[in-house]
Amino acid sequence: MHLALALMFACSMASPQAASRSPASWFDRLGFDRGGLVRVGHEPMAPDPTIRRYTGAVAALGPRDPEGKLYTFTLAPLGPRNFPLSRDDLRGWRMTMLSGRHFGEVFRVSSNTESQVTVRPDNGSIDGLDVRDVFIIESIDASGASMFAPKTGSGAAPSPGV
Repeated sequence: MHLALALMFACSMASPQAASRSPASWFDRLGFDRGGLVRVGHEPMAPDPTIRRYTGAVAALGPRDPEGKLYTFTLAPLGPRNFPLSRDDLRGWRMTMLSGRHFGEVFRVSSNTESQVTVRPDNGSIDGLDVRDVFIIESIDASGASMFAPKTGSGAAPSPGV
């Protein structure tokens, strides 16, 4: 995102003479179309349809453990594709923080209820988590594979994207 903004700023500062030296080459190399838009994407191919996702925001911080570390929070679902949670629906799923102090950090869900999530302590505590921090929880196991993909071998079809 920052790179795209820097490129747009640099393009606005470029002189017409510099742009005319190579009429299309630098636009094409950087992924710009003639309208000045950047083509971007999350993945080089279609996302794996077997991966389930749960997006949300932190609604409240949970209780701390005896050492004063935070591992539990109350969630508020965000987005149209969420689903009602039951106990331990998200156990083992990967949680990635999309905002706040833990932006970009990955945790593994230890357990959940209908309204709370607890992360495993082996990835560290979520101290510094704040109300309104946004996250995505995906059905991706510790090896990076979809937990719902068909198992390969013995005639089973490989999972998409593999």
